[in-house]
Amino acid sequence: MTQTGGVSSVGQAADAAKSALTGAGCGPEQVDALINVGVYRDANLVEPAVAALIQQAAGIGLEYRPGDVPCLSFDLMNGACGLVNAVGVATSLLADLPAGHVVVVSGDAHPSGSADAEFAFEPVGAAIVLENHPTAIGFGAVHVSAGDTLPDPQGYVTLSAMGATGRSALTLELGTSTPELVEHAATAAREALAADHLDLDQVVLVCGKPTPEYAGQLAAELGIDTVITDDFAGDAHTSALTAAYVAAREAGLVDRPLLFVAADGGPTAAAVTYRGPEVR
Repeated sequence: MTQTGGVSSVGQAADAAKSALTGAGCGPEQVDALINVGVYRDANLVEPAVAALIQQAAGIGLEYRPGDVPCLSFDLMNGACGLVNAVGVATSLLADLPAGHVVVVSGDAHPSGSADAEFAFEPVGAAIVLENHPTAIGFGAVHVSAGDTLPDPQGYVTLSAMGATGRSALTLELGTSTPELVEHAATAAREALAADHLDLDQVVLVCGKPTPEYAGQLAAELGIDTVITDDFAGDAHTSALTAAYVAAREAGLVDRPLLFVAADGGPTAAAVTYRGPEVR
């Protein structure tokens, strides 16, 4: 898995997917499904699914041979929680594909395609290749926590006011407070830890930075000493967890159980544990 910056949500995600496949030793013809969890679209495209555009740009599953099963690609949008949700979907897909591969891509960029546009999120593309492993436990079950009411939209195009700039304009309203995010993130995290019987002394918390205080407050709330986020200055949003995993790998922390926790507006949160081949 890898990440790369850019001004196109499609381009940066496709670049990340190609690099991730190379790193995993997986050919594009071996990919059974591509799940895009990015939210913001180039030129505010409505159709087709951005996943299909990323699949085409990355050269995945473009050649059909007799007997081949076409690569399935689709969008799964749940903000920063998208990666965790996609892990749950990929787990179900791979249960019926013993030798299968699922690529999860992410990345948000301003729809104008301009590097100078003001945008609340770091323009980062990321990709992760998921497959079955003969001995590793891998990901556990996904656990979620959310508020009781339907949240207001946070990122949208104001149709009544967009005029001739609708393809390059965007309204963002990020109002969820750190305590709300931490509350739901901690609930989902505790459920994941309890379900998989993990020792807090060994767990590494892997999370994003929806607010500057979020990661530290969540670690303190859970009583976890080791916490790692991505290396970007701002919020990498849908790519934050993948980028944080890259940072954990580079820091030599993947020989311990990892707890992936994401939180976003609503508020909503999702958590999943991971024990890779390096964990003994």
